[in-house]
Amino acid sequence: MLTAAIVGLSGVAACGQTVEDEVRQRVEEKVEQGKQRAKKEIEKGKQRLEQEGQKAKKKIEQEGQKVRKQVEDKTSTRR
Repeated sequence: MLTAAIVGLSGVAACGQTVEDEVRQRVEEKVEQGKQRAKKEIEKGKQRLEQEGQKAKKKIEQEGQKVRKQVEDKTSTRR
């Protein structure tokens, strides 16, 4: 009877370890999925910032060209 109890307890312990390993694996998978999702969102944010930066740079260049043209027009009419 004692032997049966010991065998039964070792089986429960092994089963508990299996469940624990499975839970740990699922948690690790979810963490990895979260990391991948975060990386994608960060990359999207970087791309969006780069696009906005390019738009702003282009607008500044256009404004600079307008000002240069206005200055050239004013200086050529004064001569």
